[in-house]
Amino acid sequence: MEGSGGYTLVQAGPARITQSSAWPKRVFLGQTAAACDLPKRASLSSCKVEAILDVFIGVWPKVPLPISHGSESPNGEKAYRCLTELVWSISSDHPDAAIPVLKRLISDSRCADMVKDLKSIRSAQTRKKALADFTPPTPLQIVEMLDHGAVVTVDGLRKLVLHELFKLQGAIDGGEFDTASLFYAGDKRLDEEPCTKIIAERLDLILRPQSITITPEHHLKHDKRCDFTAGKLLGSERRLLVTEVKGQWHPKLYEAATEQLNNLYAIHPDAEKQGIYLVLWFGEKEKVAGKKKHGIKKPVELKRDLEAKISLEIRGFIDVFVLDVSKK
Repeated sequence: MEGSGGYTLVQAGPARITQSSAWPKRVFLGQTAAACDLPKRASLSSCKVEAILDVFIGVWPKVPLPISHGSESPNGEKAYRCLTELVWSISSDHPDAAIPVLKRLISDSRCADMVKDLKSIRSAQTRKKALADFTPPTPLQIVEMLDHGAVVTVDGLRKLVLHELFKLQGAIDGGEFDTASLFYAGDKRLDEEPCTKIIAERLDLILRPQSITITPEHHLKHDKRCDFTAGKLLGSERRLLVTEVKGQWHPKLYEAATEQLNNLYAIHPDAEKQGIYLVLWFGEKEKVAGKKKHGIKKPVELKRDLEAKISLEIRGFIDVFVLDVSKK
């Protein structure tokens, strides 16, 4: 909506901005003050910032921005400085709203000069999201952790389970008990469910003395079932680590980390958005994601491919572990 003096107005509600024919000197939000010199600029939502940039990034061209500036600065410099500083409003938004917008802006070539700031804001928002459901341990729990190695956070629980998975891999590779044979019935590999039970039972036997319980087929919200969880009670609060298990042949192999583990299981408040994606590797002759011809020869190659498919927003919260149970 056109305002007096060539101003362009941004209607409240859904972000909708139109470009005036005259050079726009200010961007209004409904009936409020100008966005560029608005003290409450931080209240702008991420979507509105994106909408403003989308319209005006090509109208207000890039100009050099000196360190010193003020009311006497040229209009073009004021305009471009307004756009570059506007992105910091996103830092005040909720991570779930801000992170998708930041992802789009970072990939937008028109915002190339703002990428450093955008990535910095994304890092802060990712950290904010990680800490959203975090409850800091009590002083007594910290003492227990330092003196006795006790698990007091989901992150600690995740590291402990990963450590035990590495130990399991060591037993499979070089142990004297032919542990890999547990995953086969004769020459035929087992399916996901019996393999999961073998792994869960081993973890439960090892971790139970630390008051950590492994629960296979854990029922979560909306009747969703996680393959297994590791849980520990700390006073009246529970820490819960969710784990999704997939065989390398599963057709949804590359989607499960995001669509199942992150979107359905790790959202549990006790899980603090963290989890482990455990993939079973039976060798290069086995299908990968339903394909016979896949070109993957080693488990490390599969791990790399799987991690590349995980969005930046959840990296650091989801660990990928490929358990090699192939016959050597």
